Parts: sequence; structure tokens; C-alpha cells
Amino acid sequence: MGGRWPHLDRLPDGGFVVAASRARRYEDGNQVQLFDGLGQEISSFSVGDAIEHLLVDEAGLIWVGHFDENPSGIRRWSTTGHPMWASDSADIPGLFDCYALNMSGITAWACTYTDFPLAEICPNRREQPVRVWTNQVRGAKAVAVHGDQVAFYGGYGDEQDRLAHGKLTESSVEPTNVGLLTLPDGTAPGRRRVVGRGSRIYVQAEPFTAWGMLDLSS
Repeated sequence: MGGRWPHLDRLPDGGFVVAASRARRYEDGNQVQLFDGLGQEISSFSVGDAIEHLLVDEAGLIWVGHFDENPSGIRRWSTTGHPMWASDSADIPGLFDCYALNMSGITAWACTYTDFPLAEICPNRREQPVRVWTNQVRGAKAVAVHGDQVAFYGGYGDEQDRLAHGKLTESSVEPTNVGLLTLPDGTAPGRRRVVGRGSRIYVQAEPFTAWGMLDLSS
């Protein structure tokens, strides 16, 4: 098990997946490795260079969002490396970089550069598998959704700890309030990792030994 700048997530059966964010010329057959609950490798394959986000849905399918060095955008893969869905078949405006990706059940939510729309992706939904809302929040690195409530975390420059709330209307995310996300001791997170899952945004600040959580449903 290895890989440069790896991503890690849990599989529904108790196993886990590890993926190197960088791959050489899309030919690294061991870029994504899947392991069972005992740590035995069960499959490996490549999904391409420049992984920004990797999340597993409750059906065990693997969602990958790429940054701008790979034009593939967002894709969903089986655990054997079979492509199941790709964003090039969807009308998501200005998708050059998957800034934020959230997994809720089998539905993905994404916020993408350059236009930063909020996209709901549900390939199993026959009618309108992708819905898009225009959005004024730029540069968020994580998103959480609960009903018609949305929270975006992160941004550019001095907005890296911004927490922007909004409400879904028919076609847009309408801003409601903006604040700063802080740690329990009141300080800013600084260097951190962030993960969006349903109504929750998880934040792990340096030295990366504990997770904090924001939950829109609470």
C-alpha cells in the first residue's frame, strides 16, 4: 500500500480504499487500491491524475473529483475500476476543478470552479439526474446540505475559514448569513483537512490528530 498524497475512505463492507492523488500519465494501475476488512488487497486500478476528492457512497461506488490538471471533472467508479458515471455528460457550468465534493447516501453534491454552481448528482434518478443551482459563494473547499439549507466552508485569501450559509430556491442558493468557523477553543483551524458528508462538514486541524464537526441538522 502506498501512493503520493493519498486519499482514504471506508467501504460499506468494512474494507477501505486508498488512492494516490497523482498518477503518471494515467497509467498507474495501482493508483487506487481496495482492501478488505483484514487488510488484504482485493483490487487495484487507475482513475487518472489529479485527484482532489475521493468519497465512497453507501452503495460502495467510488466518487472522484479532479483538480484542474485533469479535465475529467467528476466521475463515479465501481470497486473493480469500471466507470459508472462521468460529468462530461452533465450540464455543470464551468467545471474545470472540483473544489468541494459531498456524499449523502448515493447522491453527490459538488461546487466547482470556475462558476461555483451547487450541483446535485444522482445518476440513478431517471428524470433530471443532475440539478444545478447558481451560487454567489466563491472558493469553498467543503459543502454540507440539509433539506433546503446549505453551508459552504472555505474561500480565497482571508476567507479560508469563512462559513457561508444559504437556502436553496428553485434555481439559486440565496445567502442567509456568513461567519467564521473556529475550533472549540475559539481559534481558527489554520492548516486543516475537510470532508463533507451529508449535513456535516468534518474539519481536522494540524497536527491532524482529531476531527471537529459542523452539523446543519443539529
